[in-house]
Amino acid sequence: MKFLITWSWKGTDSKEVSARFREWQPVGDVKFLFPIHTLIGARKAFAVTEGTDIETMAKNVQPWTDVCKYEISPIIDSRELMALLAEE
Repeated sequence: MKFLITWSWKGTDSKEVSARFREWQPVGDVKFLFPIHTLIGARKAFAVTEGTDIETMAKNVQPWTDVCKYEISPIIDSRELMALLAEE
């Protein structure tokens, strides 16, 4: 399953976010399909990931929740959706 993970942080936390990012290692069965370091503006970023479940994605962002605000959204592309609908 694919997920869009977006996160943002306060300017006062920028140094802490950068320091943690340099040390961070992914947890569990997760693959990053879009570069993890993709910034949107000054203090917002996103990643597109693939993993077995949303719990794995939550475990990956948990160490950051004191300095970043996260949103995790499941993604399904139109081909996958059409295949699922055809099965019904």
